[in-house]
Amino acid sequence: MLSREILKELGNLSFQPYLVTTLYLNVSPLKNPKGEYKIIWKDMKKNLLDSLNLEGDVKKSVLSDLEYIENIVDQVSFGSANTIIIMSCSAQNWTYQIPLYPTLKNKLVIDKDPYTRPLSHLMIANKPYYLVILSKGNARVFKYFLGEIKEEGEIKEEIPKRHKQGGWEAADWQRWHETHVIWHFKEVAEFLDKKVQGEEKIVLGTTSPKNTAEFLEVLPKRLHERIIGEIPIELDSPIKEILEKTHDLIENYEENKMRELIDQLIVLSAKGKEATIGLENVAHAVHQKRVRMVLVDDQFEQPGFQCPSCSFISPYLENCPYCNIKMEKRADIVDELLEEAIIEKSELLFIKNKELSEKIENIGAFLRF
Repeated sequence: MLSREILKELGNLSFQPYLVTTLYLNVSPLKNPKGEYKIIWKDMKKNLLDSLNLEGDVKKSVLSDLEYIENIVDQVSFGSANTIIIMSCSAQNWTYQIPLYPTLKNKLVIDKDPYTRPLSHLMIANKPYYLVILSKGNARVFKYFLGEIKEEGEIKEEIPKRHKQGGWEAADWQRWHETHVIWHFKEVAEFLDKKVQGEEKIVLGTTSPKNTAEFLEVLPKRLHERIIGEIPIELDSPIKEILEKTHDLIENYEENKMRELIDQLIVLSAKGKEATIGLENVAHAVHQKRVRMVLVDDQFEQPGFQCPSCSFISPYLENCPYCNIKMEKRADIVDELLEEAIIEKSELLFIKNKELSEKIENIGAFLRF
């Protein structure tokens, strides 16, 4: 599971004077039903070789990187991954692979360190979810992030059985049974309360409505608003079923949330209030440090220009309107723009639905003022 610790480790690597070759390749079966990603890779490799301006052992290392990557792309099956990230520095015998469920833009980068900017953007744009599956005497808590699920803990409580015969003794046993059930749910709630410290959301896995209702009574109030929905699931369900049901609920929740945000964005922009639509408008707003949240199509890319002095970005202006100097060409100004927005503490959300993206010309922003 991708984590900030992994990004930190990659960011601390240095193999100078040698370079690191990094490939991001969309291998989704839906996008590449006949393995078209292999053709895309070969085109990326050819374009890189045509522009390669290296010498000696550094060039030899990069060429070996490309050969290593080509062997993987040609021979390896990537399973359920939609994006494969391959990093290599052959001179130092270092390689690293990251399979991901989210689809990232195709990129081939040679730099002094691993190219992790798209991963950083992905981490910023997505927050983890916690799934808790409840039953009397047992509960399982999972962490869901970027299409992967990992069990975080199992909480068990020895629950006295109900007394089958009547009378006052049965009533005492019943109360004793229910008390232990509540103790168990309180322990689960405390475990979840310690886990959910940021902006994480919660999914409830329900084995019975009664269990869910009793659990909600002891759950801290701050966590009630984090619950996004429930899925019917048994405690001992296979992990594949747990992942699929959790994923479906989260995908629906996020798409509905995105529809609401885009509707708000369009209305505010039309009224000339704190919102703007389109790459050029968002670029000016980012430069003016006015952007609170960016919504952008997860596959959107656009060549353009960037000012070497103030970093202003434009899809068509060749001279900076702020510095009045010539701007530099960039193969993809969208990633550059997102990086500038993040530096200024803007929130970031990716749009996965193309129909929604088109409503705002692939990118829009809510403004601070």
